[in-house]
Amino acid sequence: MKWNIIGAVLAFAAGILVAAASYLVSRNVLIKKADKLSVVSVVRQVLQICYLAAVLVLSKVFQLNAVYTLVGAVLGMTLPMFFFTKMLLKVNEGISVKESGKEDDERG
Repeated sequence: MKWNIIGAVLAFAAGILVAAASYLVSRNVLIKKADKLSVVSVVRQVLQICYLAAVLVLSKVFQLNAVYTLVGAVLGMTLPMFFFTKMLLKVNEGISVKESGKEDDERG
């Protein structure tokens, strides 16, 4: 039982890293080429699915209960996304303000 909980905590921590990586990729694409953000969404989903598959395989390798590790992994990816989404919205608002300022400058 103790090892299952340790596995869940480790999967949770690694899930936070996956969520952070997804955020960084989205942020960079949003800043550089916002029109490509829909493609990044697919890439992020593939990354998350691969992480869940790796957690499932590792839980079998280390003879852990897969439910504990998968729940830890899912919570680790999901809970930080509330924070990361809020940060992405701030980045998007900053870009919108810059673009509206450019349009005002062009109009005179």
